[in-house]
Amino acid sequence: MNDNVAYDSSAIPYFDDDRDLSRYSDHLTVWLDKYIGRPEESVGLKAQFKTITQPLETLNKTEEDVDETPNVMINPDMLEKLKDRIYCVKAFFDPAECLKYIRSNSDKKIFFISSGSMGEKIVPDIAALPQIHGVYIFCGNISHHVKTWAMEYVDNISAMLEHQDDLLVRLTKDIAEYLQNKGDHHFTQGENVKARNCYAWATKLILRTQQLGDTNYKKPLTILNAKREKAESSCESSQ
Repeated sequence: MNDNVAYDSSAIPYFDDDRDLSRYSDHLTVWLDKYIGRPEESVGLKAQFKTITQPLETLNKTEEDVDETPNVMINPDMLEKLKDRIYCVKAFFDPAECLKYIRSNSDKKIFFISSGSMGEKIVPDIAALPQIHGVYIFCGNISHHVKTWAMEYVDNISAMLEHQDDLLVRLTKDIAEYLQNKGDHHFTQGENVKARNCYAWATKLILRTQQLGDTNYKKPLTILNAKREKAESSCESSQ
C-alpha cells in the first residue's frame, strides 16, 4: 500500500470493496456553531459526540462481542486515521466554510447540527440539498427560533433540542437507524459482509443510547440482533 496516498472523507482505498470500511456507509455529521465550532472551545463536548456516534469505536467488551471487524481488519494506526476521516463529526464556526464543505460532499448523507442563530443563516441554503439527511437545531430558546424562522422549515428540521444529552441521544439513534437501513440495502444486494457490519455498528450505537439513559432501546436492539444474525448466517453459507 502507498503510504503517500492522501486520505479524505470520501475514500480510503485499500484491500477490496468488501474490506474497505469507508464503503459500508456514506454518512457524516456536520456541526455549525459560533463557539462550539472553534477548535479550542467545548473540547470535551465535541470529543463525546465524536466517540459516541463513531461506529468504528469499540468502547467495551459488549461492543467487541458485537463487532470485531475494525480490530481484525486494520492495524490500530490506520483505524485511528479512519475515525477522523469517515463517519465522523466535523465542526465549523464560519457559515461560509461550513456551506462550502457541505456542498463539496454531495455524495454523502449529512446529519447537520446548528445553533439557532447560525441555523437561521444557513438552513435556507441547505434545506433542499439532497445530501442533507437530517437537521438538528441545538439552542436555548426554541420558541424564539420557531417564531422568527424555523417554522418555515418545519418539514426540513428533524428536531430542536435545548440539552446536549438529548441531542446526543437523538443523533445517535438516528445514525443507528440510517446504518440499519444501509444494512438492509446491502443485504438485498447480496452484500452480506457490508450488511452484517452495518447492523453491528447500528447495534453498538443503540447500546450507547442505553448507557446515556434512553429507555427505548429494547425494540431496535431486538430487531438489529435478528438482522445481524441473519446476515452472519448468509456470510457463513456463502463461504
